Amino acid sequence: MTTSPAQTENLQMYVNDTAAMAKHIENAFAQQCKDADVRSHIEAHQLIEKMHGTLAAQRVEMERQAHALGGGVGAALKEAVTNLTGTLAGLYGQVRKHPLSRILRDNYTALSLACVSYEMLHTTALGMDEKPLADIALRHLGELTPFIMAVTKIIPEVVLEELAKDDPTIDVSVAAKAVENTLGAWCP
Repeated sequence: MTTSPAQTENLQMYVNDTAAMAKHIENAFAQQCKDADVRSHIEAHQLIEKMHGTLAAQRVEMERQAHALGGGVGAALKEAVTNLTGTLAGLYGQVRKHPLSRILRDNYTALSLACVSYEMLHTTALGMDEKPLADIALRHLGELTPFIMAVTKIIPEVVLEELAKDDPTIDVSVAAKAVENTLGAWCP
C-alpha cells in the first residue's frame, strides 16, 4: 500500500504528538527523581526512575520515526508540549500537602494518556498499513501498562503513610486490602 500525502501528514501528526507526550512525561519524571519526598520512598523512587528511562527511550524512538516520515518534531513538538503543559505529571510542581501520593496519582494519569496515545498511533498505523510503526506503538504500549499496575499497587501504602503522619490512628495495615479491592475493580 502506498501512503498518500494526507496519510503521511496524519502519521506525522500522531508520531509528533506521541513524541511530545513522551518528552513531557519524561521531563516530569526526571524532576521527580530528584525530589526529596520521592527519594525517601525507595520503591516509588525506583519505579519513577524506571518509568523515566522507558519514556526517554520511547521519546528517542518516536523522534526517529518522525524524521523517517520526512518531518521533524520541531514546531509540532513545541505545540504539543505547550498543549500538554499543566495537565499531566507536570502538575507535580505545585505545592501539595501529601506530595508523593499526588505525584503518583499524576504519574498514573500521565501513563494513561501515554497508553491511549500509543493505542491511537497503533490503530492509525495499522489502518494505513504501516506495520513497523504499528508494532513500535504496540511495543511502547506494552512497556507502559505494567507501570500503571505498579503505581496502582503502591499508592495505597503511600497514601496511608502520609495520612498517618497527621493522624496516628489511621490503620496503615489496610494497604493490601485497598490494592486487592482496586485490582478487583479492574479485573472482576
